[in-house]
Formats: sequence, C-alpha cells, structure tokens
Amino acid sequence: MNLPSREALIMTELDSEERISRLLQTLLDTYEPCYGLGSMAVSIYDTAWIACVSKTVSGCSQWLFPSSFLYILEAQLPDGRWTAHPGEENSDEVDGILSTMAASYCLIQHAKTPLQLKHIPREPLAESIRKAIASLRTMLQSWRVGDSKAVGFEVLAPSMLNLLEEEGHFFDFPGKEHLLHVRDQKLARVSPELLYNRSPSALLHSLEAFHYRKDISYDRFAHQKVGGSMMASPSATASYLIRCRTWDDEAEAYLRLAQSNGHGQGLGGVPSAYPSTNFELTWVVSTLLEAGLWTKDLDDQYAAKILTMLEDSRKLGKGLVGFAPGIEPDLDDSAKSSIIFNLLGRRGFSGQMVEHFDSSRCLKTYKGERNPSLSANCNALLSVLLDLDDSRSYQSLYPPIEKMALFICDSWWNTSGPLDDKWSLMELLHQWHAGKLPELQSALLPEKVVPTLFQCLGQLLQSQNTDGSWGSRGPREETAYALLALTNLVSLPPSHYFDTEIMSAIHRGRSFLRQLGAGKAEYLWIEKVTYASENLAEAYVVAALHASNQKPSLSHAILQLCGIDLQGLESIAPSAEKSPLSDDGKWLVMLSWIMSGLYVPFLQRTLGKRVSASYQTTAFRWMLANSRIASPLSPKYLLEMITASILIDDMTVLIHDFIAPGNDHNATMLTKAFHAATMHLNHHKSTSKNGESNDTQVFDPPKANGKSPPLPNGDFGGERCHRECNGLPMAHVDLSYVEETLSGFLDFFDMPDSLSKASEADRHSLQAEVKHFMSAQYSWATFLEEQVRGSPLWPNGIDYERTVYCHGMERPSSDSTRERSARLTGLPLLFAYAICLTSHRGRESFPTMSQLYMATDVRNSIATVFKLEQAAVRPRGCITPTLMKLREEYSAAMLAYERERLRLALKHLKIVGVGPEVLGATKVVAEVADLTAKLSTIEI
Repeated sequence: MNLPSREALIMTELDSEERISRLLQTLLDTYEPCYGLGSMAVSIYDTAWIACVSKTVSGCSQWLFPSSFLYILEAQLPDGRWTAHPGEENSDEVDGILSTMAASYCLIQHAKTPLQLKHIPREPLAESIRKAIASLRTMLQSWRVGDSKAVGFEVLAPSMLNLLEEEGHFFDFPGKEHLLHVRDQKLARVSPELLYNRSPSALLHSLEAFHYRKDISYDRFAHQKVGGSMMASPSATASYLIRCRTWDDEAEAYLRLAQSNGHGQGLGGVPSAYPSTNFELTWVVSTLLEAGLWTKDLDDQYAAKILTMLEDSRKLGKGLVGFAPGIEPDLDDSAKSSIIFNLLGRRGFSGQMVEHFDSSRCLKTYKGERNPSLSANCNALLSVLLDLDDSRSYQSLYPPIEKMALFICDSWWNTSGPLDDKWSLMELLHQWHAGKLPELQSALLPEKVVPTLFQCLGQLLQSQNTDGSWGSRGPREETAYALLALTNLVSLPPSHYFDTEIMSAIHRGRSFLRQLGAGKAEYLWIEKVTYASENLAEAYVVAALHASNQKPSLSHAILQLCGIDLQGLESIAPSAEKSPLSDDGKWLVMLSWIMSGLYVPFLQRTLGKRVSASYQTTAFRWMLANSRIASPLSPKYLLEMITASILIDDMTVLIHDFIAPGNDHNATMLTKAFHAATMHLNHHKSTSKNGESNDTQVFDPPKANGKSPPLPNGDFGGERCHRECNGLPMAHVDLSYVEETLSGFLDFFDMPDSLSKASEADRHSLQAEVKHFMSAQYSWATFLEEQVRGSPLWPNGIDYERTVYCHGMERPSSDSTRERSARLTGLPLLFAYAICLTSHRGRESFPTMSQLYMATDVRNSIATVFKLEQAAVRPRGCITPTLMKLREEYSAAMLAYERERLRLALKHLKIVGVGPEVLGATKVVAEVADLTAKLSTIEI
C-alpha cells in the first residue's frame, strides 16, 4: 500500500486548517442578525408554492414571484415530470411525486389566471400540464408509500391530491388507501383550535397541508410567525399568505428574502427551509470538533462568536435550540449545541434537553412528536455521554443513557440494510471502559451495543466500492460519512485480524476524496424533499480526510465481556483461508464468526436446554451469507431463520442418530414416534384457538396395506397422547430426545407471533411445507427402517451412505424427483418460513401466477443444488470409494446446469416484479444452502 509521506501529511494538515477557517468565515459572513443564514439547495416543491402567490396592487392583481413560475416551467423534464431539484434527471421517489404535484398545481393556476404573464403561450402551457398529469399518474402507480421517509409526506401528498381534484384531476393508485390511512392517523388529534392556540409546533412547517381546508382561518396563524415565516418554510409561508384575508407585509418580505438570499440567489428558486442558521452552524462546528480538528487558532478566532450565537438562540428557545433562532426547539440541534458547548470547554445542557424531550421509549425530536428519530437519539446520546464528566449530572443522566442506547439498538435489531449514525455508541463503550457506567444493564453491552457496532463495521467494510468510495446517490458525502464511522470504529475489533482491512479502506476512501476534489453538494438530507448543503458537505469531507481516533483499543475487553471464546476465534482463522471461504476475505469470516458468537445468548433463550456449541456454526453460515449479499435481513429476522435452521437440522440429524444398520429397535421406535407426533399435531391443528373445528390437517401419515401402523403413547408439547388407531392401543415409548426434538420443531412452526403480519396465502404455504417436510421425514424413516431390517427391497451390498446422501436424486432432471428430494432437505420449509417473515400488512409475497411459478422453481433449485453438492463432497473424514463413484455420477456439468437454472430463476423473480425484501430473503436462503454444502469440506 502506498501511504502518503510525512511531508504530504503535514501539508494536508495545513490545508485542512485553511479549509476549516474558510468554511467558518463563510458561515459567519453570510449571517444576518435579523434573518440568519442558509445554504440549503433550491426545492422545486417550495418554489412552485411561492409561484402561486398573487397580490393586488392599486386594484390590479399580479403574480408576486413571476420569476419563480418561469423557474418551474423551465425545470420540467421532457417526460412531463419534475425532480426535487433543477438539473437532476432522477431523484427520490417521493421527491419526484411531491415536486410534480406542486408544479402541476402551479401551472394549472397560471393557465387559469395568467394575470401579468399573458405573453406565455397558452397551447404549450396546456401541453405541459397534460404531460405533467400523465407523468404523475405513472409515478403514483408504482409508489411504495410505506417506504417513504420525507418529512410530512403523509399529510402533504393527500393535500396536493385534494387541490388537484378541485381542478378536475382525480387519481387512483395502489398505495392511496394506505396513504390516507396514515394521514388520518397523523391528524386524528389535530383540530383548527389546537393549531390556533398552541405554542409553535413542527406542524406549522407543513402548514400548506391544510390549504384545501376551508374551515381553517389562516389569519389566526399570524401570531405564530418567526421573522415573517411559518417555521422557516417558504411553502408553508406561501400557503399562509395566499389564504390570509389581510395581506401580511412581513410574510411577503420573508419570501422575498428567501428568494434573493437563499441558494437560488434571486433567480426564482427557494430552498425547502430558510434560514437554517443553527442547523448549519451546529452541525458544521460539532463535526469538526468531534473529528479533533479544532486548533487553538480556530478557538481564538471563532469560538467566542459561535458560542454567543448559540447562547442567543438558547434564550429564545428557553434554554434549548431550534434549527433557526426563534423556531421551536428540537432534539437534534439542541444535542449538537450541547456537544459544542462541552467540547469548547463550556458546560453542556443535556440534562435540560432530556427533561424537555423525554418519553417512555426514547427522546422525541419535537415535544409533541409521535414518531421518534433514530439519528436524533444518536446525537442526544453523545451529548449526554459527554456531560458525564460532570459528577453532579451523573444520577439524572444515567437512566436516559440506557433508554436511548436500547432504542438505538432495538431499531438496529428490527432494521435491514445500512446502519447510519450508530457509531455514537462507541462513546458509550469508551465511557464504560473508563469505569463511568458501572450500573448499566448486564445484557445491554454484550447483547445490544456490541453486535450493533460489529454489524456496522462489517457493512462499512463490505459496501466500499472498487474506486474507494461508498454509496451511489452521492459518493462524495457518503464516502465522508463512511470514513468518519470507520475512524470511530477502528478501536472495536481485534487489531491483528482487522487493522489491515480497516486502514486500507480508510486510505482508499481518502484517496478517492482527494482525487475527486471539490464538487457540488449532494441531495442526501431529508426534509419535505431531499436537499443538499454546501457548508455541511465541506465540513464532513474535511473531517473525513483528517479525523483520527486516539482512543484505546477495546477489543480484548469487549471479547471478554461478550464471552467470545478467544481460542475458538484463533481456531477459525486457518479455515478463513480455505476454499470455499478464501474468496470472502479473512476479516469477513472472522467478523461473521464473532457475530455468530454474539447470537448464542439469544439462541439459549429461544431453544433453552437444546442449545449446543455446534449451533454457532449454523449462525455463522447465516451471518456470512447475509453479509455476502449486502445484509438484506435484519438481525431479528436472522435470529428467526437461524432458529428455524437448527430445528430443521435437528429433525434430519434425528434420523441419522436413531436409524443405522443394526439399530432395529431405534428404527421402529422412531417411526412410531413420528407417527404419534404428527397425529398430535393434526389434533392440535384441527381445533382453532377459539375452540372451533378446523378441517385442515397438517400431515396424513402414510399407510401400510391401507392401514395406519400402531401408535405409541408419547408426551409431545406437554400433553400425553392416549389414542387408538384401528382399534389397537398405543404402546408406551420412552424416547425423551425424540419427543423434545419433535415437540420443539412443531411448537416453533405453529404460526408464532412473528408471522402475524404474513398474508393468508403465505401462511398457508408454510403450513403446507410443514406437512410436506414431516411427510418426507416419516417416509424416509420408514424407508430406512425397512433397509436396516434387511428387507428384500434392500439389495445386498448397497452402501448405507449412498442411500443417505442420494435418496431422491436418482433422476435430478425429473420435476417429481426434484420436488421429493427438495422437501427431504427441509430447504423448501426454510424458504416458506423466510417468505412469511418478509410478508407485510397481509400482502402476498407472490401475488401473480408468474411470480409463484418462478418462486417454486427457485425453491426446488436451491434444494437440488444443495443435494448435488452434498453428493459431490464427503461431509466428514476421508473420501470413500463409494463417494468417489458418486462424484462421477453427479458430475460437475450437472451441478453447473442446476446452478445456472437457479441463477436464471432468481433473475426472473426480479423481472416479474417480486419485492426487494422477498428477493433479498430468497437470495440469503440460497446462499445459506450453498455454504452449508460447501463448508462440509472443512472443519469449522
């Protein structure tokens, strides 16, 4: 690796101080005592709203901001839509929808009433409206409402739909019902009187959501203005000014200022919020301070002025801070301000912050907010931890520390994909390591905090692009965020396993940023629409290039705390360099092994006495498989799937343990136990929870000569079975291991609460697969019983191992054979369970025939590839002549054919429109099956 020279590093440090000084000076130079500052990018949505403001002057009505209308007209794309920002070809889904809604409404208003813009050609304007409405219909049809994250979209989008309906444009789309339901929930407790009389509220920032409500008097909102604005929102202020019966000169002055001094610089565009004084100041300064880049010269030159500005804002916010002076205080900006106070040598005010924003689960971003923010709680946690140095605040801050940490970790537990902002938990570990948090819950760190941070580290290392960057939407800023996270996480893992990979990733990321140089800010921040800020982008890039972590390594203390076997960690290292793990990278194998060890306490609680050290290997396969395909499954989901895998494996192992040549008694007892267990399950399923009859049977045991075999007495699921079959009483069978395995399996798959949101079709598929799996295992046990008894059906000289590993694979190309073989592996059952877990709000995972067809093919292909790979390798010990012969029979060509069939089936699942969550779960199941077969060649 070509690391920069010492001279280059010194020059870089000098450059960084100069860049920081220039950035801070820019912030302070653009600050106006009356209105503040703001560098947020232009928003089409807000620009469309101010373009709709008209004013009567000397008896003549005129559009107040004609340049804004022209700005909207010129920003329309050829297909009729608008993105959130001018010059973009693509933007976030809800950005495009809200922007196109507002811009369409703006064009309709100007077409109806041209006022002073009569020179605008009418026919081209009408064509622009037609194309806009058609484009909007297309976007709404594919809108996944539940995935939207924009601030207030659930009230803004329905409001825009109402306004467009008033103009004769009606829309129907799949997500409309859900959207209106979410809107109604949000507004259930909001009344006009509450809006008039309450103290400043975050809802005022989206006041335009009530524009269509004729029962609301906008004149009664006048007292809520701050600097002429409705919570610093141009769109909300424009709505207020349009609906007011009495003209408000102060609101007009604010909109003119936002247009002239905002990022649009007088060309017509306005940002989604202006000013954003405290937000930009606190996030820029705290980022530089946390990165350790604040020098004495910077302190002498800027600290006093920055602290004075924040103190003035605190006075207006009664000790707390909003995103602009006079605006309702929020958790994010208050936390950032407290961090600045602390790191600049002043006393923080996190105690007051906690008292104001506290709630039962966490801290709320706004006092009256219903849905808390994960990012805001991360910032608040860091703020509180920094105040622990003040012994007077320790007792009052300790409970919220635990509460916020649990909230952050629980959010991770239930979330798939990237783990943004979680590295603030590292400060919690450092404070614990320093002995400042002796009373934390014993399970919080090893079972919550540490797994979260290790998962964050793994995702960061694995998601880096080949050019050294991270992300796809905005590689400059996203790379900066990732680098800051890595510099915080570097002290977490065992250095001799991870240092090389981490330092290489940091070096490549910084090289990318240096080669990229200066660039425009990227639209990564979330407001009503996404936005960018040049000031914030510069702060994060400078911090990422020069941040360092001087804190001590925590790896040894953490491994001891979590009970991770250091010898086991050492023993896995050689395996990481063997095929099939050699392509993953030693660090990823080691990280997956550490993560699997962290799951052992969860498995102990789930499985009770059944837990075994060997189960960590199953967890390891799932961790590694999930990491291989960019972690589409949440930790909670992974635990469910690991548990399901263990129980399915136990059922398969049960047969191998109890049926072998010469074990006649065990074979007989096992088949009877299987029969009794499944009869018990049928009885349980035949009665619903409310006691009503249910005709569905899970398993119909096979019959010999038309009769079911005698049934034994057995205790399954805590009940004694006293049944008779064909008039024959059951003999008592004392097989506690069999009973424990069977009852654990049946209880787990008996429609647990985790599947309550699954669709009826997906639950039915799972019940069918339980039946098929039990039937396959019963058939297999009966088949082996006949063989070990020396049945005539068993030809002399046939190897038992051949039967075990090749049962059902005589003709792999036969669909019926593939189906039978697949179900014996348990993989179709695992697949069905995975699909149920991803099913949301009763939506079918495969609602069309083409999707169901492809899913069935994927399911069978996963199992077929697994069986072929099992037949090609020796699970343990040396290769026998029989297995050598099997390798010849099941050739590489056949395996390659089935692999290609699986690849095509997975590809077509996406083509036919299967959702990303279901597709991700399917890929992980396929990866786990592949790893399970391949890992049998090495010792783990």
